[in-house]
Amino acid sequence: MIRFYRNAFIVALVLLVLTPTFIYMGISKANLVSRLYPAGKTSLQWKPVIEPLEPSGQTSIQVLSELGSIHYQYFLDAERPFPYTHYSMDFIVSEDAFTPADFSAFTEIVFHVRCEPENVIFLAILSFDEQVTDIHDPRTRRVSSAPLSCSPQWQEVSLSLDEIITPEWWLSERNLAFSDTGYNHQKVMALAFVNSRQSPRATISHVYLDDITLHGNQPIYLYLSIAGIALCWLVALGLLVVAYVRERIRDIKEKVRLDQPLLAYKQLSIEPQKDKEKSDLFRFMATEYSNPDLSLEMVASTLGINRNKVNELLKAELGLTFSAYLNKLRLTEAARLLTQKNAVAVSEIAYSVGYNNVSYFNKLFKGEYGCAPKMFKSIDFNSNSDEHS
Repeated sequence: MIRFYRNAFIVALVLLVLTPTFIYMGISKANLVSRLYPAGKTSLQWKPVIEPLEPSGQTSIQVLSELGSIHYQYFLDAERPFPYTHYSMDFIVSEDAFTPADFSAFTEIVFHVRCEPENVIFLAILSFDEQVTDIHDPRTRRVSSAPLSCSPQWQEVSLSLDEIITPEWWLSERNLAFSDTGYNHQKVMALAFVNSRQSPRATISHVYLDDITLHGNQPIYLYLSIAGIALCWLVALGLLVVAYVRERIRDIKEKVRLDQPLLAYKQLSIEPQKDKEKSDLFRFMATEYSNPDLSLEMVASTLGINRNKVNELLKAELGLTFSAYLNKLRLTEAARLLTQKNAVAVSEIAYSVGYNNVSYFNKLFKGEYGCAPKMFKSIDFNSNSDEHS
C-alpha cells in the first residue's frame, strides 16, 4: 500500500496546484476587459471626431494631443443659449460599411479624467435607433448620456452602461415616450465627451482623458473552469479508488498465501519442536480449531498443561495469545474455503470453522483481511493480474 499512498499524494499535490490555476484562468476569462485608450488589444476600432469642425460663432474645439492621454480644449460662446462641442470616439470607421460597436458583453465603462478649470461634462453614447437614425446623418443618432464632475486632479470614473440613459429633450423632439430611456447596446455608433450647460463660458477649458476601458463579466468561463477542475478531481478519485482496490486485493492475496501454512492440512508455520508440550499444543490446536467449544480451559485440561503455560508457549513462539492464535487458524481456513467454494454461503463457512455467531465472524474477518467475507469471495485468486499492478 505504500506505493498507492505515494501515488495518491502525488495526484493530490498536482490537483491542489491545478485547482487555483484553473480557477484563476476562469476568473481572468470571465472578467472581460476591452481597452479603448491607450491603444490595446481590442476588437473595437474607432476614429477621433470633433464637433464643430469649424468654429460656430466663438464656439470651437481643438485636439491638442492624443499621445499619452487625450487632451483637447474648447471655448463656449457666451452669447449663444446652447453652445455645443464634443470629442468622440467614432466606431463607424468606414463610410462604405455600417459596423457599429457591440457593447452587449460589457456592463460598465471606466476611465480617468481631469479638467482645467473645474467642469461638469457628459459622457454620451450615440447609438443606432431603428425609428429615427439615418446612418449617413450623425444628427439622427440616439443620444444617451450621464453627467460627471471633473476637477483639475486626475480621477477615476466608473459608470454602469445602464446608467447612461436617453434624456427627455431628445425623446420629446422625436415624439417618443419619456419612458423609452434605453438604447441598443449592440449598435453603438460613438462614445462622446460633451460639454454641459454648467460648463464654463467665454473661457478656454481643457479636458484630459486616459485609460478608457470597457468591463464586462462572462461567468460561463468561471463555471467551465470549476466544472473542469471538478471533473479532474472526480476522475482522479475514481482512478485512485480503482488503484486502492487493486492494491487491497494484491495485499489480501499475499496475506492468504502467507497464512496458509498455519492450517492443519498443511505444514505448520513453526519449526519441529523438541519440547513435547509445545509440539502437542500446536498439533492439538491445528486439528481442533474448528470445534466451536474449543477454549483455553479445554486445551489445558486435555493436554495437562497449565493455562498460563499455554499462553506462554504461544507468546514465545508466535507472539500471539491463545484467543488470537485460535482466531488466526479459523479465519485462515475460512479464507481458504471462501476462495475455493464460491457457492457456499458465508454463514456455512463461519459455522464450519467454529463460529456460531455469523456477525461476530464477519467482524473478525474484516479486521483480519480488510474486507467483508462476501467481497472476499468475489476476488479471483486464480488471476495474477493484480500481483504486478
